[in-house]
Amino acid sequence: MKVYTTIGAIASMAVLVQANTDLVTLSTPGAAWIQEVDATVILPQLPNPVSGHNSLWSAIYTDNDESFMQGVSAVGPGDTYCGAAGTTAWCNNAYTLTGTAPNWNVFHGTSVTAGPGSAVRTHYKLNPTTQLWDQNMYINGNLVSTLSMSKGEHGNLFYISIECAAGTCAPHPAHSWQDVSIVLSQADMSFKHTGAWASGATGGVMSTPDGGKTWNFTTLYVPEQTAQQ
Repeated sequence: MKVYTTIGAIASMAVLVQANTDLVTLSTPGAAWIQEVDATVILPQLPNPVSGHNSLWSAIYTDNDESFMQGVSAVGPGDTYCGAAGTTAWCNNAYTLTGTAPNWNVFHGTSVTAGPGSAVRTHYKLNPTTQLWDQNMYINGNLVSTLSMSKGEHGNLFYISIECAAGTCAPHPAHSWQDVSIVLSQADMSFKHTGAWASGATGGVMSTPDGGKTWNFTTLYVPEQTAQQ
């Protein structure tokens, strides 16, 4: 496990991450870089019991480890952003970490709760006019959380992950990711992943309509499992 894949909820819980599993990891091996991502998680049932801080997220890491941008759905006792409501529903927000451990700089948009079955979409795009990364989170089609920052940075890693940020987490329930797409700065056929994804995740077959600049995924299915260190 890479260090930078373990920081998703560190700052929100003010503790070290207990365990993290990257289900999808994609890097840009050549001159191309990530300029836009869309990813929608269909929220599962809550972990049983809600005894630790479980989270589901998609993320982009930018070049030179400058920013770690995420769309986070989390639930757990003492949730920093949704309070008591974050123990009975998933707490969702656009979220970014900058800097280096242990002195992360934390930025987040509005936090909103949502129940099982909700579609939580995060759209990340390097705005060509402002050169800021716009992060927009939608729940069932409604815009709920936004961030605009990380000026001029280029995405070089994309993740879909589960995490236990604190406490003793119950297994993450089975869930799915839909309508995942990635747009590169230029075509790169070597960006395509072949073979199985990690930790039993199935689906997520990648295809391109334009020779390798835009990549679309079929639905990714994640089985119930416990996040692993």
